[in-house]
Amino acid sequence: MRITRPAKDTVFTITKAPEWPSLVFETDATGIHNWRWSISWKTFKKNGKVSTDGNTWDATSVLTDLGGTLVVRALAGGKSAGVTVKLIGDNATQDEVEAYVTAQPDSDGFEKIVTHESKGRHFKKGEPIRSFDNGYGLCQLTTPVPKYEEVWNWKKNIDAGLKLFAKKRAAALAYLSQDSRSYTADQLKYETVCRWNGGSYHVWDAKAKVWVRKSDILCDSQTGNIGWDMDDTANKGKTEAELHKRDAGSYSAPPGKDSHWKYSGVCYADALLG
Repeated sequence: MRITRPAKDTVFTITKAPEWPSLVFETDATGIHNWRWSISWKTFKKNGKVSTDGNTWDATSVLTDLGGTLVVRALAGGKSAGVTVKLIGDNATQDEVEAYVTAQPDSDGFEKIVTHESKGRHFKKGEPIRSFDNGYGLCQLTTPVPKYEEVWNWKKNIDAGLKLFAKKRAAALAYLSQDSRSYTADQLKYETVCRWNGGSYHVWDAKAKVWVRKSDILCDSQTGNIGWDMDDTANKGKTEAELHKRDAGSYSAPPGKDSHWKYSGVCYADALLG
């Protein structure tokens, strides 16, 4: 008994739509077939069993939204055969990604995050982009850990990102509207994008009775989210250029206990939104 199609090590490609290719498996045997399948990529894995009356099985519906290395084994008449194939992905264009994001409700500003986090790309050499801290895909989803489907289907990756963005937006709304204070649409955008990276963007100016950007944060304009607390005595009186020259050599690792720079949501929002 052998599997006659697909051939060993066949590579199937998920289109940029995204649409999953036809995945039909066939043997040269007859009668009832039991199919066992397992697909995996990095730490993600799924498996299952399917029974068919004949010698073919269309695995497309089972494997939609998944990618990586697929192992299929067929059992029939006391014999078995197996095959290993791969599923890889193709990137949508940046315009297509941005169009999908902006079509979703309450997504204002999120297209900037997607462009910044992954430069509008979901795949690299056919596999989802993964950062050093296990951030996956277009949105660089890290916490909570994304589902397998959210790693391989770029639209589901964005959907998951938008759910997290909605939580940040709700927190921003609650913060800006406290004590019935007023705020602008731009302030809500900046506050929400800031919270994607961490912390609040605004403080309340009691005298002017308006929200203002935190004044104690100086950003390194040569990075996307690094800045300095200017209340820190080690930073006081220094220019951005001086601080960059002092600290840039340590940016390749997270700030330590003796560092006088930090990752800043304020700087993240400034870098993305201008």
